[in-house]
Amino acid sequence: MNEDLKKGDIILAPLSYSDLVNEKLRPSLVLYHDMEVSQLTVAYISSRVPANPGPCDIVIPLGTPMSARAGLIYESVIKVCWVAMVKRILVNRKLGEADENLREMVNRVLPQALAI
Repeated sequence: MNEDLKKGDIILAPLSYSDLVNEKLRPSLVLYHDMEVSQLTVAYISSRVPANPGPCDIVIPLGTPMSARAGLIYESVIKVCWVAMVKRILVNRKLGEADENLREMVNRVLPQALAI
């Protein structure tokens, strides 16, 4: 995939399970693209939406303009606290992008998710 990627893009890339051994091709939101080393910082996106989303979870309902623009085919949740690094070359494809409303929601949650 040769398309340029930027913050807010939603991509399909191999991401590890919590055991760090196995991985699965799954959607994720690009938080940062370090072009110098061709590496992306991404937040996991899951179709397993919790009944009570946490403070770092952003639910994207299916059938909304937000989910259509994101290219997601299931109701999904962005797990802003679940961050990973992915080599650019491993990205399978771009699914879509976050709309302005979704970007604002992520930007509100990020400081809480990354605070130390």
